[in-house]
Amino acid sequence: MPIFLYDSGAAEVHMRSACPPIMYSCKYLSFSSSKSDMDLIARRVVDQLEGDEGLDRLAEYADANTERGQCLLKTICEDMGFDSLSYQSLQGMIEAIGIDPEKICIYCWDGRE
Repeated sequence: MPIFLYDSGAAEVHMRSACPPIMYSCKYLSFSSSKSDMDLIARRVVDQLEGDEGLDRLAEYADANTERGQCLLKTICEDMGFDSLSYQSLQGMIEAIGIDPEKICIYCWDGRE
């Protein structure tokens, strides 16, 4: 939570992530310290909003252009105490990396092996 920023005089706190919300724990590397998908904030929010039914809609939640994606952003933003929150799209992240998409593992974001 950005409480220390507000306590230090910040009038607002806006968070921008260089990648999309992580939806799947990495099975290949220790990319994140999570041992379970429920350790991931995005998955906890999806579970909070829809329970197990949300598992079939993870791609929608990961896309900020959808209603579910907007709901995910709003909920995380409120829970974390940010004034605004935005994630990079998966396509935008891939383009920014500048590596052939066939050579990039994106399992953590889309769950495809």
